[in-house]
Amino acid sequence: MGKNLKLNIKNTQLAEALKAKKAPSEQPAAAPKKQEATAAGEEPKKLATRLKEDTTVVSALKQAEKTLAAREKEKETLTAVDPLKKRKTRLVQATPVEEEIKEEPAVIKSVEKEPPSPVFVPSEEPEETKPIVAAPLVKPPEAATGEPAKAPSKEELPELKQIGELAPRKALPAKDLRTKKPKEVRSFDARDRQGLRAGDDEAWRKKRAHKQMRRHQEEIVIRPKELSVRLPITIKDLAHEMKLKASQLIAKLFMQGIIVTLNDYLDDETVVQLLGHEFDCTISIDTSEQKRIQITDRTIRQEIDAAAPGNLILRAPVVAFMGHVDHGKTSLIDTIRKSNRASQEAGAITQHIGAFKVKTNAGEVTILDTPGHEAFSEMRTRGANVTDIVILVVAGDEGIKAQTEEAIRQAREANVPILVAINKCDKPNFDEQKIYRELADRDLLPESWGGSIITVNCSAVSGVGVPELLEMIALQAEILELRANPESRARGTVLESEMHKGLGAVATVLIQNGTLRKGDAIVFGHHSGRIKTMQDDHGKPIESAGPSTPVKITGLSELALAGNEFIVVKNEKEARELADARSEGRERHLMAQAKIGGLEKLMQKRESGEKKILPLILRADVQGSLEALKTSLMKIHSNKVRLEIVNADVGEISESDISLAAASKATIVGFHTTIESHADDLIKQKKVPIYTQDVIYHLIDEVKNRMRSLLDKLEKETDTGAALVKAAFKSSQLGVIAGCQITDGIIKRSSLIRQIRGKEIIWKGKVASLKRLKEDVKEVKEGFECGILLEGQSDIKEGDVLQAYEITYLEQDL
Repeated sequence: MGKNLKLNIKNTQLAEALKAKKAPSEQPAAAPKKQEATAAGEEPKKLATRLKEDTTVVSALKQAEKTLAAREKEKETLTAVDPLKKRKTRLVQATPVEEEIKEEPAVIKSVEKEPPSPVFVPSEEPEETKPIVAAPLVKPPEAATGEPAKAPSKEELPELKQIGELAPRKALPAKDLRTKKPKEVRSFDARDRQGLRAGDDEAWRKKRAHKQMRRHQEEIVIRPKELSVRLPITIKDLAHEMKLKASQLIAKLFMQGIIVTLNDYLDDETVVQLLGHEFDCTISIDTSEQKRIQITDRTIRQEIDAAAPGNLILRAPVVAFMGHVDHGKTSLIDTIRKSNRASQEAGAITQHIGAFKVKTNAGEVTILDTPGHEAFSEMRTRGANVTDIVILVVAGDEGIKAQTEEAIRQAREANVPILVAINKCDKPNFDEQKIYRELADRDLLPESWGGSIITVNCSAVSGVGVPELLEMIALQAEILELRANPESRARGTVLESEMHKGLGAVATVLIQNGTLRKGDAIVFGHHSGRIKTMQDDHGKPIESAGPSTPVKITGLSELALAGNEFIVVKNEKEARELADARSEGRERHLMAQAKIGGLEKLMQKRESGEKKILPLILRADVQGSLEALKTSLMKIHSNKVRLEIVNADVGEISESDISLAAASKATIVGFHTTIESHADDLIKQKKVPIYTQDVIYHLIDEVKNRMRSLLDKLEKETDTGAALVKAAFKSSQLGVIAGCQITDGIIKRSSLIRQIRGKEIIWKGKVASLKRLKEDVKEVKEGFECGILLEGQSDIKEGDVLQAYEITYLEQDL
């Protein structure tokens, strides 16, 4: 509002100046008065009257003419500026009133000492230069008196409006009323080169300064004095818990000769606690998770001992028959069971662990039949660990062998009493005293020699001594006082497992304490399950089974590992949670083992870099057989071929196995298993080599032959004859023919030839033609002459020796 009022006052002054110019003669002479009085807020009519009576019009007019001349000169200067200098100005167009002032200057009384400079408005548009508008020559009333101007009355509004139409209007910029702030000009420096100048404002500088101050400020870190961690743990996680840098822990371990990286695992309790001691921190190992996944911290024996005496009952002894292969273990069991199991075994050897419950005159006995072949060491170990008594079967005509010694060692490690059954006592070369000497040499002194080892002479064929053997088993069980609590939750061991078509995972388990019932939720290893069906050793379905009973169970989530302990829990949900926790712990353990053994594996790979690789896919009928197969294959020693097991599982050879073998160029090895009926077409299409056998040592031989086939054949050159060149004849059609005499052996038309001149071999090749007396012959013997045409050789001289030889290819040794 104030600005509009000032503009109206200026327009009024200009109008009065025009009136004074038109009627100069009517203006009376008057004394000059100060402009402050004029601009003090007087009414417009009085202001116009005073301007007419002013006597200093002429001097004011001259001053206005000078001002206009100066502005015209400045305008010419601005319009002549070079456009390449990019100085663009936008000038406000003059109003018609100002044009009249240029033509006829008016007399304006002003108190200004000197007029203000013209206003220049910078423009961003490359348009033509516009005229300049002069600034007001008279100050507004409030500038002179310091008081605000009064608003015009209603009677004065029409006159002011008429004057305002003649007054010049203020030109507005193209975008807004404010002029742009000129940019600050800086010199080009390093910050401009790095592109950092754009963000170099005050707010950014403050933020940067604050960040630097916070960075340099010393942080107060409170390190824990006591700490509890779970093993295994990575270096990174341990450093985080101790509020340290990982490099500090790595440096400490390096000083102790332990080289680790940021993500390596520590699973040694001593190492972790020593690290804590170095940094004044007491580290304890958190075993709560391990105790939880163990379900109970008591062994089966401790659980039985803690039970109330009234709940305990006598149980049947678990007896394992162990010994060397083909010493008659299974035949002896068949005699006890009155069965014919030995004739059903492939190769007449036991390759599975068997569990049976037998009723005898001395009571019930649970018998475990273990394989005697060296490949089944794991099975024998499992048998020794779950048994109460070991029956060491020794053939009376052969004595103690390698697997007999291994069985003795395994029984001692399991702290199980040994009872020796000397079999084949009805053979003519039976030598009892020899067996006694061999037993005594191995710290097993027989009772007849004053020792504590019970020995029984028996025959599996005739049945001689079998009742005495059962009586001794019952006597030993009575001494041991074998008891169990049938009221507690069932616990036991997985003896064997297999994948059955239609039933899924099936496990043979031995119940060692408690009673196992159909529908129970169990946990075994890092898997779980709910028992759907139960069968006894004769294949009959049962609802429950007590201690010392072997049963077959189904309803397992995954294939159970032979040797795993199983335990019954409250419900299936708890079983799954425990299985998941165990699986997580197992994965951490495997990762730790992989990190620890990484360097060793890398070195092994480097050492075996020149070896050929035979990838294998293994399939077996049961878990124990698969373990035995893997163990036997890994025992094959070779400096030239390395076996690599791509996959190993239980069950039939399926189409997925064939596809995997084709992709990985592997050989499929099946032990005691078959091929799916609908997979034959895929085998022919993929051309995958498959070897299946029911006897393990036959299968091992097949794999060894396959390993030899990967090696390059060795060439062996065998000399068969020699001929001396007596003359060389040139033929225009055939080339050079060597006239020779056979000096040694025979030269055949199919022979390979070495041409020797002096002591140097100058050529190797084949015989193209062999003639004697112009007739083609197949061979020429020693003492005869012949003509020999060599294939592609014309450099033949008298005195050369042509030596005939044959190449035979031999397989390399592993």
